[in-house]
Amino acid sequence: MQLENQTIWITGASSGVGEGMATVFHREGANVILSGRRADELERVAAGCKQGTGSVTVVPFDITDAVGREAAAARVLNDFDRLDVLVNNAGIGQRSLAKDTTLEVDRRIMEVDFFGPIALTKLVMPRMVEQQSGHMVVTSSVAGKHAVPMHTSYCAAKHALHGWYDTLRVEHFKDNIAVTLLVIAGVRSNVFKHALTGDGSEAGGNEWGEDGVGMTAEACAEQVIEAMLRRAEEVVISIPEARQALDIRQTDPQGFTERMVKFMEWQLK
Repeated sequence: MQLENQTIWITGASSGVGEGMATVFHREGANVILSGRRADELERVAAGCKQGTGSVTVVPFDITDAVGREAAAARVLNDFDRLDVLVNNAGIGQRSLAKDTTLEVDRRIMEVDFFGPIALTKLVMPRMVEQQSGHMVVTSSVAGKHAVPMHTSYCAAKHALHGWYDTLRVEHFKDNIAVTLLVIAGVRSNVFKHALTGDGSEAGGNEWGEDGVGMTAEACAEQVIEAMLRRAEEVVISIPEARQALDIRQTDPQGFTERMVKFMEWQLK
């Protein structure tokens, strides 16, 4: 078992990538702590973690609620002697043009996708410094590496995660705390369904993989484990189409812009 005796706290664990990581990490021997807003869905995920020898603990809370966040961290740090890995996976998507998006929605996305994760990180960092080991795993996106139309604030939040956690890695290098940023695209999840539109309503619609194109969350989790074991600073976990866009951005910026314009036109249909 690749993660035997590791204690791993996963936020956004009630579906998608988080659920996949919960299932696979537990199968590989980890003690998993599952968090998210929906307690019933977390219990469903916990019930599905049957193949491993480690424990499964459900700690529901809203990543943007300071009181709930602090209470959740206090519980985890009290109940577990060690915290080996924090997976900051909680997040929310966006499907709206910048000109059509209220500032309130911009702020909501930044709170969920940036401020919430770093606030939780600050709460557990003292324990990792004390034990002189730890690993921060952060779910980013190709939107954290380049422009994606109709995702302005989402892109901003994901770009911010890279800047913040890349710097954290340097500051705590001598404390033996690793940071791995997951550049993910095309994994089957509910990200499209629950993404915010310009007025704050949910976008609904199809998700990656409904037609068989997307990667399963479990396959994604397998790649996350490999990245964790080698303490990778950043890893791309993506379907080929999204990986191509990353490459084109580096080699042909104008061609990349034209590609994104076509992608925007497709989304607007």
